[in-house]
Amino acid sequence: MTNDEILELARERFHMIVTADDEIRAAALEDLKFAYNVEEGQWDQDTRRQRELDGRPCLTANLLRKFLAQVANEERENRTAGKVRPVDDKGDLATATILQDLIRQIEYLSDAETIYATAGEQAAAGGFGYWRIVNQYCDDSFDQELRLQGIENPFSVYLDPRGMYAFITDWLPESEFTAQFPNAQPVDFEWQGRGEDWTLWYEVKKVRIAEYFQKERVTKTIAQCEDPSGQIGIVELTKDVTHDVLAAQGFRILKTRVVETDTIRWYKMAGHQILEERDWPGREIPIVEAVGDRVNVNGKVYKRSLIRDGKDPQRAFNYWWTTATETVALAPKAPYIVQAQSIAKYEDEWRQANTKNLPYLRYDPTGNVIPKREAPPQVSTGHQAMLTMSAALVKDTLGMYESAIGEQAYERSARAIFARQTRAKIGTYHFPDNLRRAVIQTVRLLIDLIPKIYDTARIVRLRNEKGEDRMERINYAVTVPETGETTILNDLTLGKYDVVADVRTYSTRRQENVDLLTESMQYAPMLAPGLAPLLFEQVDNELAPKVAEVAKEMLALARTGPPAGGNGASRLPGPAAR
Repeated sequence: MTNDEILELARERFHMIVTADDEIRAAALEDLKFAYNVEEGQWDQDTRRQRELDGRPCLTANLLRKFLAQVANEERENRTAGKVRPVDDKGDLATATILQDLIRQIEYLSDAETIYATAGEQAAAGGFGYWRIVNQYCDDSFDQELRLQGIENPFSVYLDPRGMYAFITDWLPESEFTAQFPNAQPVDFEWQGRGEDWTLWYEVKKVRIAEYFQKERVTKTIAQCEDPSGQIGIVELTKDVTHDVLAAQGFRILKTRVVETDTIRWYKMAGHQILEERDWPGREIPIVEAVGDRVNVNGKVYKRSLIRDGKDPQRAFNYWWTTATETVALAPKAPYIVQAQSIAKYEDEWRQANTKNLPYLRYDPTGNVIPKREAPPQVSTGHQAMLTMSAALVKDTLGMYESAIGEQAYERSARAIFARQTRAKIGTYHFPDNLRRAVIQTVRLLIDLIPKIYDTARIVRLRNEKGEDRMERINYAVTVPETGETTILNDLTLGKYDVVADVRTYSTRRQENVDLLTESMQYAPMLAPGLAPLLFEQVDNELAPKVAEVAKEMLALARTGPPAGGNGASRLPGPAAR
């Protein structure tokens, strides 16, 4: 395809996905403004405008924010991590451990916790959030490395649901655009979806650009070959790797076949030209979507937020609270019933009765009626009932109750409170579970990318589950002394690996271990001396490892007795001594 054809196809696809997602994006934008009460988002614009013209208030008590924070902060607390496992006979656990620790290091250097938490909260508040995977050169080297990159504005991403293409749009100040692309015309990339209106609003001159990922279907020929040592492997045949070349190197071709595969092409484009382009090494577009509540109705996909069904009860609460407040606020302005001639001489004082705190009001006693203030309006039981009902409906529609958010409820026993909290978590579990699935997809993409990016002999820093760093050599050629053969140490290109679908949270697992060990020591005290070192190893405290070492030494001393020449006074009372 020529550049003009690529641009034309990109414009056509962008227009198509903007049209298809417009309703989803409009609902998500409304949900975000409503959840965070941005731009008075919890009041209808026409209603608010009319009440402002009438001098009437529009009060907001945002009940939804705490429920959203509960789900989002639970995702922050329960950090998700994938486990890499080999899935064929060429993979091994040692290489899987290196891959897993390398992925953990990539996440650590990318501040993945913040990226995951931000996208998870965006999905809960608006229905979707995104992050991406990028490759970059190491400092002072030609080696590349992988990083995760958060996407602050989820409305800047346009992702084809089939994964065939995607766009990430951005705005650049015109001066920065000219500096980066001096030969390009500062023309905006056409079309624009909802949610990008205020990007770089303070810049007078700016240019809109777009990154465009396109999946292309290609064919290639592969051959099953036997090398001179008798090992059988798969080789791709190209113009440089032919049958004759393989035969000259001692390979014997067993069979060949034509296969279809996917490649990813990346472009950066402005309005009328392609600024940059290159092949992406992975097989999938490196954009991960964290979705909130996804449902397909009659072939149409909806992405819903946590607060979608709670907006009407919240509006009702705001209305009845405002009405009750208005009613009470009018109490000092209750009118007086007077005769005109009774206040004729002191009319100026009576005009200030509802605006100033006057110590007394004078009137002419010649009249037959003493001025009397009407009884002030009272908040009716109907107002109070509607307020209570609206607040209860907010909890019911979200499936979250007092115990789930730390408020005092009717439950008193720990079991009852735990049951109510569990019920609330079940009602909203699909939000953290969808985030967990997005993290699993991220690990799968990294497993695919790592052998292609980390393809040179180098020393990499790895990070284990406890947060401890170590250095490891990968892709190094070493000679086996016994046979004299050369092999590759920690070859990341061999074998196939996948991520375990059941992802558990690191902090929760350690806490479960502590609880298990503690209960075991309580129910079986005779096991306490042996379990104590294990218990301290699981405690999240900087002194815990040292305490665990001391516990091991004391346990060994109790078993073997004091050193030779000792009087035994320091021996701990073990089972035998007792």
